[in-house]
Amino acid sequence: MGDRETSQRLNYHQLDRPSLEAWLHLCSPLLRNYAKKAISSDNAKPSTLIALGVEWIDAELGSQKPAALLLAEASSVSTDNQTDSKELCVLSLVVAKPLRHQGIARALLAHAVQRAQNEGFTVVRFPIPLQSKHSTALHKLTPPSQGWSTTPGEVIVNLSIGEPVETLLQRLEKVVAHQARSASWEMKPFPEQQTSSLRQRISLAEASQGAGPLQTDRQNDQWAPAADYSRLLTDQNEIIGWLITHFVSPNCLRYARFWVNPGWEKTSAPLAMLADVIRSAHFNQQTAAIPKGCFISHPSNQLLHHLVVKQFKPVSDSWMQLEHRVLMIT
Repeated sequence: MGDRETSQRLNYHQLDRPSLEAWLHLCSPLLRNYAKKAISSDNAKPSTLIALGVEWIDAELGSQKPAALLLAEASSVSTDNQTDSKELCVLSLVVAKPLRHQGIARALLAHAVQRAQNEGFTVVRFPIPLQSKHSTALHKLTPPSQGWSTTPGEVIVNLSIGEPVETLLQRLEKVVAHQARSASWEMKPFPEQQTSSLRQRISLAEASQGAGPLQTDRQNDQWAPAADYSRLLTDQNEIIGWLITHFVSPNCLRYARFWVNPGWEKTSAPLAMLADVIRSAHFNQQTAAIPKGCFISHPSNQLLHHLVVKQFKPVSDSWMQLEHRVLMIT
């Protein structure tokens, strides 16, 4: 038995973009799709996606295979004083079943934290799904005694398009029709090619100290907007809001960025964009219906979160609350 154990070893190393794809089977299908797009994009910076792998090497059998993977993403985050700080967000930490409970996950996370410290990152963030069977183990990896703190995270809502969602859509459309009689806003198609002025407008909204976007997700910039199912909102030809979607798979449309200027939140405008996109994407008799939808809401965005909880949770397939473990690096 001792000889057998010594013939096996674990090799820890960083994965480059060409070699990463062979390890992505350890990730969830959604994250696998995102990572493939990120590593295949000519515009993706090599340092954006960071992968640390563990290879299981069996010298006796002459075999080696992926045993564990930590996938993280680097980004810049604007702080209150308008300066940018570097954040490392852990997207996935998976260990193959035969090798669990051997400290591999802890070693991978420690390696990621050390790398973040060496490269000038100020924050390491680790979103943890609270309903997951692994949430207890992930909490143990990020204890407060080691400097980890907790902040509320997003809620991920998945929908299968059917009669309950269509009934909800009809209710939303009635509310919009009643409230929009005296509206001054105008809904317009989202451009196939984003102009520099639109990109700048979106960036200004994300940096706003008065009111942040109802939903923004920096992690998904690799996914191009689905222009046919995205909308702009204007008032006197000035852009005051948008709903931007993208495909996470051929059968699932994600409602990713949802914004209206401060003061427009309680008008019919946000609901109008949402209802119009749901109708065109999922219940359009002239085109093939997209069978699934995905929303991501954050409790701090009170208006959108209230809408998602009250209206979409009862008709959802799944409802997952995330919690963010945060480590500040000095």
